[in-house]
Amino acid sequence: MKELARKCNFVQRSSSKIEGPDFIELLTTAIIDNPYVSLDGLCDILTQINSNANITPQGLAERINSDQAVDYLKNVLESSIKKNLESIKDNDSIELFASFKRVFLEDSTQCELNKKLADDFKGSGGNASKSSLKINLIYELIQDVIQDIYITDNKEPDQALAGIIIDHLQSNDLVIRDLGYFALKILINFPIINAFFLSRLIKSVNVYFSEQDDAAIDDIGGYFFKKFSDQTIIDIDVFLGQKEKFPCRLIIYRLPENVVNERVRKARNAARKKGRELTKEYINWLHFGFYITNVSRDIWSAVVIGTIYRIRWRIELIFKSWKTLLRIDVLKGTRPERIRCFLYGRLITITIMTMLYAYASWYAEIKHKREVSAHKLFNWLMRKDRLEKAMYSDRMNLLMITLKQDILRNCKQKRKRKTSLELIAGKVSYMESFDQNNLILLGISN
Repeated sequence: MKELARKCNFVQRSSSKIEGPDFIELLTTAIIDNPYVSLDGLCDILTQINSNANITPQGLAERINSDQAVDYLKNVLESSIKKNLESIKDNDSIELFASFKRVFLEDSTQCELNKKLADDFKGSGGNASKSSLKINLIYELIQDVIQDIYITDNKEPDQALAGIIIDHLQSNDLVIRDLGYFALKILINFPIINAFFLSRLIKSVNVYFSEQDDAAIDDIGGYFFKKFSDQTIIDIDVFLGQKEKFPCRLIIYRLPENVVNERVRKARNAARKKGRELTKEYINWLHFGFYITNVSRDIWSAVVIGTIYRIRWRIELIFKSWKTLLRIDVLKGTRPERIRCFLYGRLITITIMTMLYAYASWYAEIKHKREVSAHKLFNWLMRKDRLEKAMYSDRMNLLMITLKQDILRNCKQKRKRKTSLELIAGKVSYMESFDQNNLILLGISN
């Protein structure tokens, strides 16, 4: 890290009070449990890291609020992500994913900022914050690694970011994303690369039974009500779009009555707030779950498609851990350089923790057939400053030994309700996975 600090011009003189590694430790593990720390506090922590790094709060602020510091931390983050991609796990634990080289989940999360930063980080408009940033994450599920992190302001919609995944795709990769990333102009590239996708169907897209059809299906929910009145699961080949009709499978689930009632209730409330009424066509749509994929039927039967899609919620849980435990969303200040430095510092720590999670997940699976809880593991790493002491005292080997000894403490508790991975591993039918006493089913939001 010393050489990289000089390469980025963060350290330009041998007499510099702050060494590159000291700065990285300061903005990563040293403050991971104290996102509100002041400049005075940072200076105090810095002298504990290196007694020779005696610098005033003003001097430290100048270093943090510099392009060189931003460039340095960004480069360390990129190096950390590359390192975390050096995986150790085998792709043989889940049969339904065995046909794919990698399985990518992608989503984004937002962090609100001081309104004075609106010129550098625009908010999404409306009643939302005037300034906020978006963290777009591509997560590889099989190896449990961060594939890519892209940071932009919050005005950039997810759909505009949908093409980022293309640069990462290889033959036999699978991508699972939510409706925000639905873009036919991106999906048409998947077959060219021999890559695969699973997505919910967006209501506004045209659906045709034949490439030669001139008229799209009108009121698709109403159509399937009448045409397939006696079927719970429908699996047909369709074409999507208007100019370039894109072939894929359309899988449709007729949802249980209590789930439909809850979806309609939420939709009515949302429409009422906007002074609107639900149309009959939209109510028909809410009776079904619509999914599209280009994975063949001999690999995935229709009954498990919805179950597989539930794994997309893994990335939501990742973001939850980032915010509740690692406070990725607490970014104080009015200088864009400061925001980027603190954000990159948190993401470096997160990437390192993700590497350890990948190892713990692999070890727990092969030794105990158990699933590790990221929430528990991140807490364990932060407790007693385990991660910081291991990283900066050359004790990573000792940390790994202790982690193996404590692995069961960091596993999810065994419970009657199966996790998404357990449902997928057991090839549980999507319709069977409904809990009639709980109207909230992951993957079936309005």
